[in-house]
Amino acid sequence: MKFINPKRIRFHHCDSAGIVFYPQYYYLLHETQEDFLSHIQFSLYGMIDQGMGVPIVDMKTQFKGMCRQGDDVTIELSFSKIGGSSLTMEYEIYGANHISGTVRELKVRATGTIVYIDLKTNRPQKIPDDFRAALTPYLEMAPHA
Repeated sequence: MKFINPKRIRFHHCDSAGIVFYPQYYYLLHETQEDFLSHIQFSLYGMIDQGMGVPIVDMKTQFKGMCRQGDDVTIELSFSKIGGSSLTMEYEIYGANHISGTVRELKVRATGTIVYIDLKTNRPQKIPDDFRAALTPYLEMAPHA
């Protein structure tokens, strides 16, 4: 299963040409991660209050097309791996193709790894069973090619 997060591309995401400035995609991906964690009842703020965190340790990104100010996009999040203390997230951002009129075109594909850590020691911790259970429905067996 995938977590689907609709977003609108805003003025602050864009450069002077009106297209998303590539670092802004990382803000959109992180917002999707936060929204997902809240969706499964494990808010990032709640984790931090309990002294735990999920920092990113790796991100690989393919930029496939441009998004423009005012575009409605869909960001999809799933997991290709849930390990002992780490998670591998698969993101895809879809939006319209302004030339062909295609409504759903892949714009960005990213794979990120986060690690569940104790914020006091900054050391990886075993993912708790209740957190793992909430993540598991979003595990897809084969990552995207």
